[in-house]
Amino acid sequence: MLTLTRAKLHLRLATTEEEAEAYTDEDVIIQGLIDAAYQYAEHHTQAGLVTRTKTLVLDGFPAGAGKIELPWAPVTAIESLDYITPGGNEHSLEAEALRLDTRGIYPTLAPQWGSQWPRTTDEPECIAITATAGMEETPADVQVALLLLIGHWYENRESVADAPLQKVPMSVDMLLGPYRIHAVG
Repeated sequence: MLTLTRAKLHLRLATTEEEAEAYTDEDVIIQGLIDAAYQYAEHHTQAGLVTRTKTLVLDGFPAGAGKIELPWAPVTAIESLDYITPGGNEHSLEAEALRLDTRGIYPTLAPQWGSQWPRTTDEPECIAITATAGMEETPADVQVALLLLIGHWYENRESVADAPLQKVPMSVDMLLGPYRIHAVG
């Protein structure tokens, strides 16, 4: 994840790391720009650029050993899978009982070979899957795109100005392009 220090150096608010760490006047503004740049990049690419804990709630398991497509990419670990049995009791499946396949664009989750999903109650929202999703480290080219966005937004803070506003630098989209997940439908 980009740090305040790196953003301040990029914005030329300081020339050394020590100066950047000592300059705290605009930390709230700069951190907001960092957060907004990550949001922009994640929306643009449809990929998780920051590690987060995500939860998917389902109304039931697929039939037999069918796969569940997880709506996040990438997924690094399944933290828990909790479900409600037909008797109304809450149970958990251990990670060893699950098979996470991360080869596709969106990862899938299935029971281990030779087993099937357990039966659940016929109530909505009876399954909760919690996973760790997102990149563990922001790639260097994505960091450059984020810094370009931060610099652009720092210099063009208002939506209305006397001078013509500048568009987001085209290089941002070009740098994020290889990470973009294209969807049909």
